[in-house]
Amino acid sequence: MKLLPAGRVVVIGSVNIDRILRCPVLPSPGETVLATGAARGFGGKGANQAVAAARLGASTHLVAKVGRDAEGEAALADLRGAQVETGAVLTHPGAPTGQAIVMVDPSGENSIVVVPGANAHLAPEEVTAALTRLRLLPVDVVLTSNEVPAECIRAAAAALAAAGPSGGTRWLHNTAPAGALPDAGPSGRRPLVVANAVEARQLTGAADVAEAARVLAERAEGAVVTLGGEGALVAVAGTSARLPAPAVRVVDTTGAGDVFCGALAATLARGAALSEAAATAVAAGAFAVTGLGARGALPRPTDLRPRVGEHRAPPAQRPSGAPGGPGTPDGRASGPATGAP
Repeated sequence: MKLLPAGRVVVIGSVNIDRILRCPVLPSPGETVLATGAARGFGGKGANQAVAAARLGASTHLVAKVGRDAEGEAALADLRGAQVETGAVLTHPGAPTGQAIVMVDPSGENSIVVVPGANAHLAPEEVTAALTRLRLLPVDVVLTSNEVPAECIRAAAAALAAAGPSGGTRWLHNTAPAGALPDAGPSGRRPLVVANAVEARQLTGAADVAEAARVLAERAEGAVVTLGGEGALVAVAGTSARLPAPAVRVVDTTGAGDVFCGALAATLARGAALSEAAATAVAAGAFAVTGLGARGALPRPTDLRPRVGEHRAPPAQRPSGAPGGPGTPDGRASGPATGAP
């Protein structure tokens, strides 16, 4: 059997500088809390996802925008040091690099406020141009999220449809921050949706998370719903499977969902079936919560092997006619297991 080459991961998303505050409790409205410590880190959903994918060995490109400032330069240097290709990361002359204020309590729970800055100025034509230059292939994976303008996600959908008659490049969409499912427009392209339990319920109106996953799967190529310390639920083509997470000591849940998405994309790009890719993502998400900050504990492949279970989820189908999809005879397998928020 002819082996397919490993694909690339192309992330369209945000780049932020994180200000992390360790708090004895998360403040209630009107309450002042004295932090017990503070730190600066690198973040942004897009950047976190890209670094996580690259850490797991994927050839990773980021399409994003930063400010023309010291924070933007530092963020770019950090991304390059993590082996993320930044040729499609643009700079905005007036808007600052995005920022996030992250408050973390002793149990690892967090509250986050994001100032989008330059992220809000990423333009759809810039996304189209970047994806055109990259010449997407059926083995590649494009990952989007809601921290960039909706017009950019629609541009990505259109570019994916134009990439080939079958639109074989896989598209993953992370619904965080909570927002509507992407409008595929005339292209009709639908992503594999990754949502946490709260987002899944909000998007579907279902009280039960399994029902929410089923409804999401019907509206998309499939759905992966993260369940925190309980793992994840994979739903596709009328079937579903739950993947448990390994027990870990939680330090900070910030960015665990981003690591989950990056790991899912990286594993799919190297040829895994959805079942194995989701198991890898669960393991990666669990590993991520053991460190402080969005990138305080980014796993390498060797970190995940002892955590990988033999769980099997139903295969998601690629768009009609696309080669190499999970569940097909050449459907590409591998992977390890966590709790993403």
